[in-house]
Amino acid sequence: MLDQILGSETAQKIFLHLYHYGESYPSAVAKDFNMSLGQIQRQFERFENAGILISKLSGKTRIYQFNKKFSLTAPFMEMVKRVYDSLPLEEKEILFPTRRGPRRAGKPIIGRESP
Repeated sequence: MLDQILGSETAQKIFLHLYHYGESYPSAVAKDFNMSLGQIQRQFERFENAGILISKLSGKTRIYQFNKKFSLTAPFMEMVKRVYDSLPLEEKEILFPTRRGPRRAGKPIIGRESP
């Protein structure tokens, strides 16, 4: 559904990936979805230029996350959340198979808590 609104399946995958993991980097998205790294990097740059994402360098890796200071981020994240929540558990397990970092005590296996 987001792909129709955003005009790109790549954009939808990026935002679902960011919502699921909280933050991400282009090569992780490209690897998880078996997509071109250049295509993913261009989308991340486009969204950062639009103000919906911010990034920081961690070593040589540029890490992206939602820009919570941007006025349109909260309503946009709500839309992403609704799409994410509508995905069946089996599809989430396929889309997000990689665990990134240690799991804190009590955190659910799939998904993430609402921001």
